[in-house]
Amino acid sequence: MSIEEEINQKILEEFEKYKKSVQKPNILLAGGTGVGKSSLINKIFGKELAKTGMGKPITDSIQKYEDYDIGVVLFDSPGYEIGTEKAKKFEDDVINIKENIHLVWYCIDASGHKVTDFDINTIKRFRENGLIVSILFTKCDLVSEDTPKILKETINKEICNINMYETSSVLDDIELKSELDRLINDSILKLPDIVKDGFISAQKVSLKEKWNRAHGVILQHAGGAFGVGFTPIPFSDAPILIANQMGMIARILYIYDLKSLENMLKAGGGSGVIGQIMSMLGKSAVGQLLKFIPGVGTLLGGVINGTVATILTSALGEAVSAGCYQLYEAILNGNTDIEEQVKAFADIVFKFAKEAIESKKGKDDYQLPE
Repeated sequence: MSIEEEINQKILEEFEKYKKSVQKPNILLAGGTGVGKSSLINKIFGKELAKTGMGKPITDSIQKYEDYDIGVVLFDSPGYEIGTEKAKKFEDDVINIKENIHLVWYCIDASGHKVTDFDINTIKRFRENGLIVSILFTKCDLVSEDTPKILKETINKEICNINMYETSSVLDDIELKSELDRLINDSILKLPDIVKDGFISAQKVSLKEKWNRAHGVILQHAGGAFGVGFTPIPFSDAPILIANQMGMIARILYIYDLKSLENMLKAGGGSGVIGQIMSMLGKSAVGQLLKFIPGVGTLLGGVINGTVATILTSALGEAVSAGCYQLYEAILNGNTDIEEQVKAFADIVFKFAKEAIESKKGKDDYQLPE
């Protein structure tokens, strides 16, 4: 087996290992009948989780939906109508949910033009139970600009310091798109760090947040590379450094979740983008970058000290992130020629990393791709 093939296999192993280890945030969806929760969730996560298989009943009023390939777990409460038995079950089961819920997204249909006392009391009781609640006004594309303002004023009179967002499953409106961006950003800030990778991977709204999270991952691994290279080490010990880099690449690929994005746009008919990218990295990009390691190539000199290891690792990580970013952006912009995009991926990575290494960029010198 060639070193390129070994690297490809290592990336695949690290990717699956990391994917299995990811802890996912639990999000509770709540709201009345017909508020449009499913359409909104489909827009945010690119997939209606409730349609990925039978949900697991938690109570008579809550279904738990999770998918191995999606980095969040949804607890969906069926809609209720005030004054009915369902409303009573909602109070008993949903408000007092026993699961470890990280976020509650409480949905109110803006086209209904009202916030009920039941909504207000329910939100208050969620917060009394220590849950982090955000209010999502749905179907805002169907109402005037004044309607959400009036609804927010009603809530502010009863509830202090709660985040509210104007949302829609139709994102032609720039302001509504920015509201979803804000929801994603705020949700990330509220989540424990241990479950952020899952959420950022799952969401299909903010590409910038994926870039930012990938950069944070790179900082961690670059710091680890400095420790490995500090001795300095000869090439015979370089696999220690390479293992660190492969783990970093696996995490970056998970954060961008290109496979899920492609499947979403092709209605499940994806061609295995992640697998192709891993193969490209093993056979081309990483293989060429090995030329920079002493003992294989001489561009960096005779030893890998801490500074060299940091530059090499951060350059490789940011290059992979840049390639993922541009591929993701191309797919979002409707470029369906996935094969062409994937073929260009390795060249993007190698060019970006080569320039970074030769200019000796530090780990904090990278910007979002133009």
